[in-house]
Amino acid sequence: MRHITYCLIAGLLTLTACNDWLTEMPRSSKPIGGATRVDAQASVDGIYAFLRQPYDKGGYANMGFSILELPTGQYLSAAIDDFSAKEVADLVYTRNNGHFAGWWNSSYGGIQAANIAINTIPTITDAALTADLRSQLLGEARFLRAYYYFNLVRMFGDIPIVLTTTTSIADGQIGKSSVKDVYEKVIVPDLLFAEQQKLPLVSTSGRVANGAVKGLLAKVYLTMAGLPLQQKDKYALAKAKAKEVMDGRYKLFQTDAALTWFDKLNNASFDNREENMFMVQYAVNLVNNTFSIYFAPVSAAGKLTSAGIHFGGMVPTTTFFNSYAATDLRAQNRGFFFTEYEGIKFDRSVYKYFDKGLRTTAPNGNKSIPLLRYADVLLIYAEAQNAADGSPDADAYAAINAIRARSGLTALAGLSKDQFEQAVWRERAWELTCEGVTWFDMKRTGKVFNGTNFVNVVGYTLPTGKVIREENLYFLIPQSEIDVNPQLGN
Repeated sequence: MRHITYCLIAGLLTLTACNDWLTEMPRSSKPIGGATRVDAQASVDGIYAFLRQPYDKGGYANMGFSILELPTGQYLSAAIDDFSAKEVADLVYTRNNGHFAGWWNSSYGGIQAANIAINTIPTITDAALTADLRSQLLGEARFLRAYYYFNLVRMFGDIPIVLTTTTSIADGQIGKSSVKDVYEKVIVPDLLFAEQQKLPLVSTSGRVANGAVKGLLAKVYLTMAGLPLQQKDKYALAKAKAKEVMDGRYKLFQTDAALTWFDKLNNASFDNREENMFMVQYAVNLVNNTFSIYFAPVSAAGKLTSAGIHFGGMVPTTTFFNSYAATDLRAQNRGFFFTEYEGIKFDRSVYKYFDKGLRTTAPNGNKSIPLLRYADVLLIYAEAQNAADGSPDADAYAAINAIRARSGLTALAGLSKDQFEQAVWRERAWELTCEGVTWFDMKRTGKVFNGTNFVNVVGYTLPTGKVIREENLYFLIPQSEIDVNPQLGN
């Protein structure tokens, strides 16, 4: 299964012996251009690699991902040396913030890699690069470019659009494009192109498949329907795309005799299957996951992992944890959180990412990280259908109630449009917590869950006592980028 991965690490230009090149998503590669099928494949493989940077731990407990959770009110930073995260938690943004630069650089790095592939693959004449494979590779590249732009535009607002390969500083001397243009000129066209390629599901390889394309397109449309664009016609499009996913092969994890659904969610054996539609790929001792150990509770006193290393980077706030119903399985021990494991007791911590392999392989984790789950798509459908049609239909109730049922909650029925909307928002807060979703939900709806109700984001006081202001809704373009291209400071 991992033959292609090891070949890529050994050297991207010496892949000729790797016959089973498509059997698994490569975890370590770099973008290249070239004139053969192997080069085409390698150029696309390299685009995936940029997904990992924000999820890789640096320093003692630095994590770029953290800045998507700290402004939500759901989590507090427990990392003692992550000053960039502390700036965001305190809502004091600076252009020298390391995590802003990390997201910016990794996203534009992925875009540059995608541009290389998109502009090079059509020119390759190698007969081994069949029409079907060429179509697949271009579809993957366009999807990934859209994904990187989707992250950037939601984080930074107006940003430069770069669709060609940059080879010099002069190539990058372009101004910012509006949020509207980024969606309409890049993200949506790229995803529609990728959808047309009908990307195949390649076992559990981690490569982008058509279901993930449709799921991300549904999420993009839902985002466009909200703030700042408020293109209300996009609700119907989000509904339609989410329904296409629901009519496909994906399904929610369920508890069975062997494992709870929570233990499937954080089990590497279930990566890239069933509920996990699109993930950041990791493999122990090849490209190690440090994300899981980032969440390992410090108060476990070195007993929870084989290396005795626990960083406890983020912990849930009491207000958010207490918002779960007492009967909600997600709030019970070894649901989404835990305070005890195999007799070891500690302060409440995140269980959703607890890789049990850390008991024997720490600090090297094996677990891939979900970027899009089927649960998200179900809730996208429920919200979009209700908004588009004026009231929830049977499918919308079925979608939200499927989420609630496996969490031990009763089914919803007989709600008004507004009641149903807020019910969906609550489920999104509870179900998708600590997945880099809530901050973007807050921005598109203009509302934040305070543990009881939804209130305006702007003016909301976080558990830290800091008040969210309009200028906190977008991160700042790094000063290092403005120094090179002053147009970005305008």
